[in-house]
Amino acid sequence: MYEEVVRTNIAYILRLNNALIKQKNRQMASFDLTAIQSDVLMYILGNADKGEINQLDVQAMFRLTNPTVSGIIDRLEEKDFIKRIKSQKDARFRRLVPLPKGQQLMDVLIDSANKAEDELVKNMTEEEKIEFGRLLIIALNTIEDEVR
Repeated sequence: MYEEVVRTNIAYILRLNNALIKQKNRQMASFDLTAIQSDVLMYILGNADKGEINQLDVQAMFRLTNPTVSGIIDRLEEKDFIKRIKSQKDARFRRLVPLPKGQQLMDVLIDSANKAEDELVKNMTEEEKIEFGRLLIIALNTIEDEVR
Protein backbone atom coordinates (compact mmCIF):
# COMPACT_ATOMS: atom_id res chain seq x y z
CA MET A 1 0.00 0.00 0.00
CA TYR A 2 2.75 2.47 0.97
CA GLU A 3 4.50 1.88 -2.34
CA GLU A 4 1.31 2.62 -4.26
CA VAL A 5 0.77 5.90 -2.42
CA VAL A 6 4.37 7.13 -2.30
CA ARG A 7 6.14 6.45 -5.58
CA THR A 8 8.76 9.11 -5.34
CA ASN A 9 12.52 9.13 -5.56
CA ILE A 10 12.67 9.80 -1.82
CA ALA A 11 10.86 6.55 -1.10
CA TYR A 12 13.38 4.67 -3.25
CA ILE A 13 16.30 6.44 -1.61
CA LEU A 14 14.99 5.48 1.85
CA ARG A 15 14.49 1.87 0.78
CA LEU A 16 17.98 1.79 -0.72
CA ASN A 17 19.48 3.24 2.46
CA ASN A 18 17.67 0.66 4.61
CA ALA A 19 18.75 -2.20 2.35
CA LEU A 20 22.38 -1.07 2.40
CA ILE A 21 22.38 -0.79 6.19
CA LYS A 22 20.82 -4.25 6.57
CA GLN A 23 23.37 -5.71 4.15
CA LYS A 24 26.28 -4.14 6.03
CA ASN A 25 24.87 -5.18 9.42
CA ARG A 26 24.79 -8.79 8.18
CA GLN A 27 28.35 -8.58 6.88
CA MET A 28 29.70 -7.00 10.08
CA ALA A 29 27.81 -9.18 12.57
CA SER A 30 30.63 -11.75 12.69
CA PHE A 31 32.98 -8.98 13.84
CA ASP A 32 30.51 -7.75 16.49
CA LEU A 33 30.07 -4.45 14.64
CA THR A 34 27.05 -2.56 13.37
CA ALA A 35 27.05 -0.79 10.02
CA ILE A 36 27.69 2.64 11.53
CA GLN A 37 30.35 1.31 13.90
CA SER A 38 32.19 -0.21 10.95
CA ASP A 39 31.90 3.05 8.99
CA VAL A 40 33.30 5.07 11.90
CA LEU A 41 36.08 2.54 12.48
CA MET A 42 37.02 2.67 8.79
CA TYR A 43 37.09 6.48 8.97
CA ILE A 44 39.37 6.39 12.02
CA LEU A 45 41.64 3.77 10.45
CA GLY A 46 41.79 5.59 7.14
CA ASN A 47 42.72 8.91 8.71
CA ALA A 48 44.88 7.86 11.67
CA ASP A 49 48.10 8.70 9.84
CA LYS A 50 46.86 12.16 8.81
CA GLY A 51 46.88 13.63 12.30
CA GLU A 52 44.64 13.47 15.30
CA ILE A 53 41.07 12.27 14.84
CA ASN A 54 38.60 13.19 17.55
CA GLN A 55 34.87 12.92 18.14
CA LEU A 56 34.13 16.26 16.48
CA ASP A 57 35.77 15.00 13.29
CA VAL A 58 33.49 11.95 13.32
CA GLN A 59 30.44 14.13 13.98
CA ALA A 60 31.31 16.39 11.05
CA MET A 61 32.09 13.54 8.68
CA PHE A 62 28.92 11.55 9.33
CA ARG A 63 26.62 14.47 10.22
CA LEU A 64 25.66 12.82 13.51
CA THR A 65 24.86 14.32 16.90
CA ASN A 66 27.28 14.35 19.82
CA PRO A 67 25.31 11.75 21.85
CA THR A 68 25.08 9.41 18.85
CA VAL A 69 28.81 9.61 18.16
CA SER A 70 29.60 9.22 21.87
CA GLY A 71 27.65 5.96 21.90
CA ILE A 72 29.38 4.66 18.78
CA ILE A 73 32.82 5.56 20.14
CA ASP A 74 31.95 4.00 23.53
CA ARG A 75 31.01 0.70 21.85
CA LEU A 76 34.14 0.67 19.65
CA GLU A 77 36.28 1.30 22.73
CA GLU A 78 34.47 -1.37 24.80
CA LYS A 79 35.11 -3.87 22.00
CA ASP A 80 38.84 -2.94 21.90
CA PHE A 81 38.79 -1.60 18.33
CA ILE A 82 39.92 1.90 19.35
CA LYS A 83 41.18 3.81 22.35
CA ARG A 84 40.65 7.38 23.51
CA ILE A 85 43.89 9.17 24.34
CA LYS A 86 44.40 12.72 25.56
CA SER A 87 45.07 15.05 22.64
CA GLN A 88 48.55 16.42 22.27
CA LYS A 89 47.15 19.50 20.53
CA ASP A 90 44.16 20.43 22.69
CA ALA A 91 43.55 19.15 26.22
CA ARG A 92 39.78 19.52 25.75
CA PHE A 93 39.74 16.64 23.27
CA ARG A 94 40.55 12.99 23.21
CA ARG A 95 42.02 11.59 20.04
CA LEU A 96 40.70 8.32 18.67
CA VAL A 97 43.47 5.81 18.10
CA PRO A 98 42.97 2.42 16.43
CA LEU A 99 44.07 -0.62 18.41
CA PRO A 100 45.53 -3.78 16.80
CA LYS A 101 42.10 -5.48 16.80
CA GLY A 102 40.71 -2.55 14.77
CA GLN A 103 43.74 -2.33 12.50
CA GLN A 104 43.35 -6.00 11.60
CA LEU A 105 39.91 -5.23 10.14
CA MET A 106 41.01 -2.55 7.67
CA ASP A 107 41.23 -4.91 4.70
CA VAL A 108 37.90 -6.53 5.63
CA LEU A 109 36.18 -3.14 5.85
CA ILE A 110 37.58 -1.96 2.52
CA ASP A 111 36.66 -5.24 0.83
CA SER A 112 33.14 -5.08 2.27
CA ALA A 113 32.63 -1.51 1.03
CA ASN A 114 33.94 -2.38 -2.44
CA LYS A 115 31.70 -5.45 -2.69
CA ALA A 116 28.65 -3.46 -1.58
CA GLU A 117 29.28 -0.81 -4.23
CA ASP A 118 29.93 -3.44 -6.91
CA GLU A 119 26.64 -5.13 -6.02
CA LEU A 120 24.77 -1.82 -6.05
CA VAL A 121 25.83 -0.91 -9.59
CA LYS A 122 26.29 -4.34 -11.15
CA ASN A 123 23.34 -3.89 -13.54
CA MET A 124 24.48 -0.46 -14.72
CA THR A 125 26.59 0.38 -17.73
CA GLU A 126 29.85 2.27 -17.16
CA GLU A 127 28.15 5.47 -18.30
CA GLU A 128 25.25 4.89 -15.90
CA LYS A 129 27.66 4.27 -13.01
CA ILE A 130 29.42 7.56 -13.70
CA GLU A 131 26.12 9.43 -14.03
CA PHE A 132 24.75 7.79 -10.88
CA GLY A 133 27.78 8.92 -8.90
CA ARG A 134 27.58 12.42 -10.33
CA LEU A 135 23.88 12.74 -9.48
CA LEU A 136 24.38 11.38 -5.95
CA ILE A 137 26.98 14.05 -5.26
CA ILE A 138 24.71 16.80 -6.59
CA ALA A 139 21.75 15.57 -4.50
CA LEU A 140 23.83 15.21 -1.34
CA ASN A 141 25.44 18.63 -1.71
CA THR A 142 22.04 20.25 -2.31
CA ILE A 143 20.47 18.72 0.79
CA GLU A 144 23.51 19.31 3.00
CA ASP A 145 23.60 22.96 1.94
CA GLU A 146 19.97 23.35 2.96
CA VAL A 147 20.34 21.72 6.39
CA ARG A 148 23.39 23.71 7.46
